[in-house]
Amino acid sequence: MLQSRALKKAVIASMLLSAPSVAQQSKFDAYKEKHKERYERFANDYSQRYEAFKEKLIEKWGVAELSSTTEYVAYSNDNNIKVIADFEKDTIEVSIRDDEFDTLDEQEKNDQVKAAIESTLKLSASEAKEVNPEFVILDGNSAKKAHIPTLKNNKSAAPTLLNALGIKSDADLAKSIVAAKAIPVEKQAALVTQRTKARLEKQIKEVEQFASREDVPKQTKERATKTVATLTTQLNEVSEAKVDATAKNTRSYKIQLQRARYEKAAEFLNAVSQQASRWQVAEDTLLAVMETESHFNPLAKSHIPAYGLMQIVPATAGADVNKQVFSSDKKPTPEELYDSERNIEYGSAYFNILMTRYLKEVENPTSRLYCAIAAYNTGIGNLSKAFNNGKRGRMAAIEKINQMTPEQVMQVIKSKTHTETQRYLEKVLGSKAYFSQHI
Repeated sequence: MLQSRALKKAVIASMLLSAPSVAQQSKFDAYKEKHKERYERFANDYSQRYEAFKEKLIEKWGVAELSSTTEYVAYSNDNNIKVIADFEKDTIEVSIRDDEFDTLDEQEKNDQVKAAIESTLKLSASEAKEVNPEFVILDGNSAKKAHIPTLKNNKSAAPTLLNALGIKSDADLAKSIVAAKAIPVEKQAALVTQRTKARLEKQIKEVEQFASREDVPKQTKERATKTVATLTTQLNEVSEAKVDATAKNTRSYKIQLQRARYEKAAEFLNAVSQQASRWQVAEDTLLAVMETESHFNPLAKSHIPAYGLMQIVPATAGADVNKQVFSSDKKPTPEELYDSERNIEYGSAYFNILMTRYLKEVENPTSRLYCAIAAYNTGIGNLSKAFNNGKRGRMAAIEKINQMTPEQVMQVIKSKTHTETQRYLEKVLGSKAYFSQHI
């Protein structure tokens, strides 16, 4: 009895010694509160600057067309020129607001279009991000004023956005501009309104689907919910009449790039090959995910937020890779994820984590691949719930998966996951089949 009491006293003493003191706990709580206040100040400042930027664009163009997962949008410093590089549709659109533009001859018009494209797209992804106000704001860098450098100062050897679009030389660009089609003024307002609504509707669905994921931190989920509300308000405010009123003195040209589908991946094949070998993921799988996520847009961004070629979310996939691969508790920064090689590294490593850790007990390799692709989009928690009657439990889900054929696994994913995930799996598998024939 005495020995038992002595043991209890020793255990209690040990617990008291290891427990944080009231002063320590108070200091920790104060640190958390200070960090929370600092984040909220940044979020509010970011929101105000971002809204001010969009208001300037709306005043000039009727709507604020901004970059997305498949489009890189850039404006001149005075916002009188808008360039949209659409990596999915393989087009470059240039819109110029200039009362005297119609007085120019064809060569002078071509020269202006060329200058607009070069000043915004003849930059590496890193340079473009640094000079585009939209990306400067998103990175929280309010001190740096966006300014497009002159071409003579652009000595970077890194591939440019034009290179990523398949335009390798001045001759290629000149040839493309000669083939550019003028967009009729009377049709432009309807086109801009239609694509802006489609862009916002897609973004709303993406953020809603992301917010439903099991692995999304509470603070990130709350921010996503607010983002959906903001995007919905923007969608309701899009007006063709407003766009039409600002488009009277605007002239727009569209270049249809004539690339084969496989050529879009050309700039990234070496990096994909290296990371595929390093992380034991098939090259065609990585290319398929990349095409589905961004259509090879190195400055792809979403309101989730996710960044870069493979659309890495810092709070989920990015944090998972850092923790499990690089032994770090930090989340990757947008700066890191806009580096194409680094982005491919993160995406490849995360796919490896899905295949070899979260889904390692799935016996059939085809079933495991289907599940990994779906989980890349919706998270391992949501995937588990699809196989487990809406209940949590990774191993319970895997036990059921192992009793199914790959075809049955596919059917569950197609019937019990989010609609976006169902479409995602189909797109990735279709893309994978295509790239397997070309690499």
